[in-house]
Amino acid sequence: MKKVVWTQAWVAAVVLTVSGSVVAAGDVNAGKAKAAVCGACHGMNGEGNPAFPDPMNPGKTKAVPSLAGQSGGYLVKQLHDFKSGARKDLLMTGQAMGLSDGDMDNLGAYFAAQSGNSGATVDADLAAKGKRLYQGGDMARGVTACMACHGPDAAGNDLAKWPALSGQLEGYTVAQIKLFRSGNRDNDPNNMMRDVASRLTDSDIAALTAYLQSIGGAVAKPTPVVVVPAASTPVPTPAPTKPAAAPEAAPEAAAVVAAPVSAPVASGGADGGALFQANCFACHGPAAPMLNAPQVGVNANWVPRLEKTGGRDGMVASAIAGVAGTAMAPRGGSALNDDEIGAVVDYLLSQAGL
Repeated sequence: MKKVVWTQAWVAAVVLTVSGSVVAAGDVNAGKAKAAVCGACHGMNGEGNPAFPDPMNPGKTKAVPSLAGQSGGYLVKQLHDFKSGARKDLLMTGQAMGLSDGDMDNLGAYFAAQSGNSGATVDADLAAKGKRLYQGGDMARGVTACMACHGPDAAGNDLAKWPALSGQLEGYTVAQIKLFRSGNRDNDPNNMMRDVASRLTDSDIAALTAYLQSIGGAVAKPTPVVVVPAASTPVPTPAPTKPAAAPEAAPEAAAVVAAPVSAPVASGGADGGALFQANCFACHGPAAPMLNAPQVGVNANWVPRLEKTGGRDGMVASAIAGVAGTAMAPRGGSALNDDEIGAVVDYLLSQAGL
């Protein structure tokens, strides 16, 4: 067993020596436009949310991870895993369904370029214990040093697609280690995280988390991620991108939308169908029943909401304000203006036959 543990550590160390400063493959500006909808759960700057209403467990909350400063390669891998089902989360699978490979690359580049959360005040003794385990592991128990994969400053490894751990929310870090430990999360390569986590006690996890909280976030990275086209010198200024471009829906999800989305609707000529696809489809498309959210095209889902809010204008106001205690953040977490929200509502009502 020791031989296997140290082989993993040696391979990780080799990868660390060649990783260096990694340049993101995507377009930061395009990623920023696409990331608007992510803000509903992950915060407008990707800072995460320690107490987000859990749509699968009404009345309870969960930590939604910080994406700011995260390894771009890791983020792209996770999006692919959510889309393929290799990593299971109903809400994130719905989000990833409409993303192309290019969208994922752009999102990875954008969030990698953001500054992560700063360090927190923690128990010094607990953090010291966590530091020893993070940096040196525990040979007696076969626990590999965390820094072999995640780096001495916990900034991750983009080439290997291993995540940054510094600056991550405490609750999310604890939850993910425990998911690996139980085997309920299994999208780690070669069973590496499940093997390490299976040897960690709750006390170990608390100590590691305290240490990671103490060393701060990706603001400590010396070189920000930049986008460099393959054969361009100097780097040209990217052309402005069109916000809220409609993603391609997965084939099995396309039938959920009852009518073409290309015809503009009211509210200043905004294309409510396209805006819906780009900003609202993940929660109100095929994943809606599992999320207890109203589904596009289902009349029975919208009649009571229309009555409760007092009509079309009331529904627009509700969408702008958000719905407390649910995953419906103000404006759905998007950057849509009032007219665009109105266009989306008009589209949803038209699809419901209202």
